Amino acid sequence: MNFKMKLFCISVFASAIFLSISAQSSNCLDDFDLHDIQSYTYRIPNSDQQKDPHFWDHQQLNYYVFGKFGTSTGTGHKETKITAGVYNDDKLIYETEIDCTEKTYSNRILNRKSQVEQIFQGKLDTSCTAGEPFDLILKVNNFNAMSWIFNAQALQYGVKEFRKRLLNVKTAVRGDTFEKVAYVYGLKRPLTKVNSKYHAYLATKFVVKASGNARFDRLVFGQCNAWPKGMESRCQDVRTWLHARSKANLTESTLKEHLKNFPYDVNVTRGLGVFGNNRLVHNPLCITPKYFHFQQTLIHPDRNIPMTQDLRSMRAYCCCTNMKTGQVLNDDPANNCQFSPQCLAGTVSCQRAFDRTIAVEISRELERLEEQEEEEDKEKVSDPLKEHVDTESKLAAVLHENNTDWSTGVLGENIQP
Repeated sequence: MNFKMKLFCISVFASAIFLSISAQSSNCLDDFDLHDIQSYTYRIPNSDQQKDPHFWDHQQLNYYVFGKFGTSTGTGHKETKITAGVYNDDKLIYETEIDCTEKTYSNRILNRKSQVEQIFQGKLDTSCTAGEPFDLILKVNNFNAMSWIFNAQALQYGVKEFRKRLLNVKTAVRGDTFEKVAYVYGLKRPLTKVNSKYHAYLATKFVVKASGNARFDRLVFGQCNAWPKGMESRCQDVRTWLHARSKANLTESTLKEHLKNFPYDVNVTRGLGVFGNNRLVHNPLCITPKYFHFQQTLIHPDRNIPMTQDLRSMRAYCCCTNMKTGQVLNDDPANNCQFSPQCLAGTVSCQRAFDRTIAVEISRELERLEEQEEEEDKEKVSDPLKEHVDTESKLAAVLHENNTDWSTGVLGENIQP
């Protein structure tokens, strides 16, 4: 059987497992347009402290705001600034201010003495370019661990190593099961805690403001990945955009290894490490640069997936998706999403999401590539499409990576070294 037939058989029977997310956002609670405004106050869902003060505790949260700069961002009638922050009612928790005129940023908290205190400041890597879009993300990792990201730049700095104590780790010895305390060493986290008077999970609202030529056009909240609109049939562009804001921390050597499994990632950046948004395993893996795979196996988890002490666990969703948009098929997660372990067990079928029109297009592209190889004196040319036929062994490696940065999903206690 030639490669094209193998590709189609693998697709039809869903034996190849791929990562992906939707075309604009994946599993988010809210995603709505703001229609070019300069201020907005978003009431955080389930933040009523009287009803359930611990609703969001220990959950990773993502706040996104998208916008665009007007035709001019220079000095003039009013300087251009962007401010965003989370509040406990009217009491500041953590905010950032982007000063486009001075090309700087500053982050502030309300400290334990009820005084506004600046804890980070620095220069922007890029200018606020007239006519260009911008994005601002707040990633909540834990009570006092939050990170601002502006146009793929981390607005924080300083890293330290720590060890993590895993509670009640089960081990088998000669047929008997015992529980013991285990440690994982060499993990990294931000050097400076966001020691606000009110921690991240006491936030009741997210406030964004702009002046000058900055305008907001979209806001997203949840435990999820989100990216700019207008990226349908651009799966690799979505992946590259998310990678630049992710927790990836690639070096020259690890990038080479990364490209062996993900050959389309030739344009990805190093990533933001501990200051990044979500882990790399939740980014889309594309069957071609245009198209998402129809069965997505590691969509970002939410609070409905229980926390666990099992290091081999898969805290993620598996969803049947539209191959062009990457959105959950028919926008119906109730009937098209399951927990990821069910995909590995073979109990989930997404044949209904397989787009045969796209398959024909891919087949023709493969024919073109094969003809091109023949024209080049039969010189062997690496074909990214062939290298994207996944295997269960590759999935196992991904699952291992899914639990190596300890940023979510594994219960334990952080211990200072």
